[in-house]
Amino acid sequence: MNNFQKILSLFCAFALVAVSNAGHPDAFSIVSSEFISIEPESKTEAAAAEAPSIEPVDFSKAVLTISYETTNSDGEAETQTLYEGSYEEHFIHLLQIGDQPFLFSEPTEVSISLKITEESDPMTINTVMDSGSDVRLVYVDHPGPRDEFLVFGSSNQVLNSENKFAVTGDLSFIENDSLHTTSAFVWATFVNSEGQRQGKQWGPVLVEDGSFVIEGDIDRPLTATLYLRNQSSFLNTTARIILEPQGELTVAKLGNQTQEVSVVSGKGYHAQLIESWQQSDEYIAMVEAWTSEQERARNAPDEPADSSDEAEDETTSDTEEEVASEEDDSDADAEVDSVELVDAIEPVEGCEDAVAQEEETEPVAQTPSYEYPQWYTLRMEAAAFQTEKLQDIAKNHKDPNAQLLAMQMGIFSPYEDAEEALAVWGALAEKFDADFVAAYISPELERIELVHTRTLNNEALVPGQKVPAFTLASLDGDDVSLYDLAKTKDMVLIDFWASWCGPCIATFPELKKLHAAYTDENFEIVGVSVDNNFEDWSGGVEDHQLPWVQLGELKDANNGSPVSKSYGINFIPSTFLIDSQGCIYRKNIHTSELKDFLVDRYGLDESLVEPEEEPEETPEISS
Repeated sequence: MNNFQKILSLFCAFALVAVSNAGHPDAFSIVSSEFISIEPESKTEAAAAEAPSIEPVDFSKAVLTISYETTNSDGEAETQTLYEGSYEEHFIHLLQIGDQPFLFSEPTEVSISLKITEESDPMTINTVMDSGSDVRLVYVDHPGPRDEFLVFGSSNQVLNSENKFAVTGDLSFIENDSLHTTSAFVWATFVNSEGQRQGKQWGPVLVEDGSFVIEGDIDRPLTATLYLRNQSSFLNTTARIILEPQGELTVAKLGNQTQEVSVVSGKGYHAQLIESWQQSDEYIAMVEAWTSEQERARNAPDEPADSSDEAEDETTSDTEEEVASEEDDSDADAEVDSVELVDAIEPVEGCEDAVAQEEETEPVAQTPSYEYPQWYTLRMEAAAFQTEKLQDIAKNHKDPNAQLLAMQMGIFSPYEDAEEALAVWGALAEKFDADFVAAYISPELERIELVHTRTLNNEALVPGQKVPAFTLASLDGDDVSLYDLAKTKDMVLIDFWASWCGPCIATFPELKKLHAAYTDENFEIVGVSVDNNFEDWSGGVEDHQLPWVQLGELKDANNGSPVSKSYGINFIPSTFLIDSQGCIYRKNIHTSELKDFLVDRYGLDESLVEPEEEPEETPEISS
């Protein structure tokens, strides 16, 4: 790949500022920025000629804002702006008020926000500055739409030096020609002292001369993830880490490969929980095996190339989005009108026809199961090795804090390993005081209990069973009973959705056609929104012009989402096709399958018939 790096030296500018502020040698702070432009990859001259031209980023209307939060004389929070003005490719600004350098009284979190145009979303960097400290920024102009605005070389977010941690790395061992456009950041998801889940990011920072430094502060050990990303190459890796006050972590090469890195400390909980297995010969051999196979697959002429992050182990699939984590933890104890869990799948009285139709349905030709590439299988074996080691620490380590940190890595699936996870969390609850348990352990127990209950409820709701009864408010505020509505219809599709759910939205065009075609046949759709608030719900209905019955079970209603829990809604979209008696005929039915069902039940509606394409006229041949 040919990359063109345009970086203007700021040495002279810094010297001029230093001379003009000679009376304040330790006081002034400078914010500067550099510019990197990445040329698109062109394999051949022909391809380069045919490729669309890419316009360089235009900074003529860009506005940079540098500000921080302070407290006024009345004790109220307010924003103090240190700079708001133009921004150029190579930017330098002395923080000052009037002609005097601005002096921070203590380390202060500063927000640096860049808007390229009035309509564009701001690109924001949070950093910590003190009097005499400088911040170097960099704007990376990528060929695509995803430009980056980040700090250069070193990221400082330390407010309390006594709790400082540092993550450093020299990545020169990667030997990648795009290393100068690689970024690094640390992300942690944790439960705070109020028992609420939150996330925090340190960085991102652009690697400079192959190296980077990320500094922050924490008041207790936290599990986190280090991310190394490069939009222009195959470098796209993560590493589990344990952040600790006064802890120092160093990124290093792991074995004889560069797709996965090691992070070493040599002491503390990181050494116990991560290095204990990461530095073992067995694990290193497993990593070398999958990376070697991946490289072989990439270079094999008869095999399609695989990106390094293909088939990542994600919690969200292409066709459904998880909603369990979107719910408040408080709904784990809510009273619900849930169905009685059953071991057998015998139909309840009155629902025999639903099972009969299910059995009469012609079996759909099974699509051959996807065969993962060999490198991915080997990679999952290495991941399983990690999980096994961490699960052993969680269950058997002598230090309860080490057990807690292992559990906070999510090593037990709340869907597949819920009972084991509940047992380990329950045992941990006996090892800490009541206040600690209430803040850090009970929320995890409640979350897993919620997912587990939903999973069991969902498994019980199969064709031949009846859906739980519920009454929810419509957009107009009127209470609507599902069973009262169902009695007036022949078939009803219950559709759990949210305005933020892409796969849900993708079904709307076809559902609109089916709703319009079979409304006269007493077919109805009942949308149940699980949005966070009324505005998101009503906005989603308006944006997509949804014509069917709309009901909402909103988080801000503080009702614990009992309907979603009783229906076992862990993912959306989730659908239930029921008859007038509430009997389930189909569950999570695809729109194409729903169309087949409705056509078979009511006949083919003319509006669903695709018009035949008229043949193109054959041009006359002159004699």
